[in-house]
Amino acid sequence: MKLNRLWSAILILAIVQTAFGGIRPSFHLDHSAWKATHIVIAAMTVTDGTFEVEESLKGDLQVGAQLVIPDLRPLKEAEPIASYLASPKSVLCRPGSLLIPKQPVGSRVILFLVGNGTHEPASDGKAEVEEWKPSDLLDSMQASVVWIEGSDLYAFEQVMNPGLPLLCQLRESETEIRNRVAEIAQLQEKMSVAISFPDGAERAQQLQPYVNSPIFPVRQEALEELGKSGPSAIPVISTMIDDPAFASESPDLIHALADAGGKAAGPELTRRLKRELEFWKSKGPSLRRNWWNENLNGNSRFRAHNSATYELIVALEKVRYPAALSTAVEFRKVWRSVPEADNSSTEDEIGNECDKLIRALKPE
Repeated sequence: MKLNRLWSAILILAIVQTAFGGIRPSFHLDHSAWKATHIVIAAMTVTDGTFEVEESLKGDLQVGAQLVIPDLRPLKEAEPIASYLASPKSVLCRPGSLLIPKQPVGSRVILFLVGNGTHEPASDGKAEVEEWKPSDLLDSMQASVVWIEGSDLYAFEQVMNPGLPLLCQLRESETEIRNRVAEIAQLQEKMSVAISFPDGAERAQQLQPYVNSPIFPVRQEALEELGKSGPSAIPVISTMIDDPAFASESPDLIHALADAGGKAAGPELTRRLKRELEFWKSKGPSLRRNWWNENLNGNSRFRAHNSATYELIVALEKVRYPAALSTAVEFRKVWRSVPEADNSSTEDEIGNECDKLIRALKPE
């Protein structure tokens, strides 16, 4: 094994790159399962970066199809996962390598791929000509694959920030990943039916069950699609905002309301801002400075009202509803009497946004 030379190269690479902090690619099962158009179990071939499909979990790739993915070609210094596991060098996770492993021929992987829908075989009938793209949040192919080693699974994760993605053992088993992929694919099919409803109100009603899904990409897409449902969806979205079951999604629902209704959402957004105005007029002056940090359990009603107020002001600025001007002016006066929310912050986000709203709505 070339571990001494390899770890020297890794150390230099780590010193250079970790000087710059930030989020780096990490495998996220739910996101990749949702975004990927094709998910397959595939085997390593004698050609690095070429895989043969053994089973399709999502999409229409056939068994025996060969996929050429240049970004998954290991470097010359790379070792099999088993070799990395035999080394005591890693401390953050096992095996902890920075490099794509060079697995033996026949070793299996789970590939989470995004295709363009035209994967016709090349003239030799073997290699697929489609240019596959990653499903990772940061468009990294390295973070769009899971390596299967015996009964254990491995994928690249950013264990700490700053820090580079490391090859780490996953908590999930192969069966658990298969089940999750099947669950998400089924939800995707059902949501596509909901999205197909031409009537905006009915479309929003059909999307409602997905807005508080425990699976983040499901929630995210449901909210985005709500925002495309048109003005007739306003009553449905308004009802959801008032439903305690959707309390954690309330800020995003306000966004969806503005996106769906445009100026037609102006009266409803203004009505809600008036309600927030009355709340802060009644409760705001009695608060103490740094009230934002007095309740850190996530259930503070003042934090909830703060978030709703901010989103309503931003939404009204977006739809440019002129009749909201008087409410915005009155709210700005009241907000000046509310003590500073956070001693560590130097910016009054709500006050600043309200000023922007007033300027946007004032007649020229």
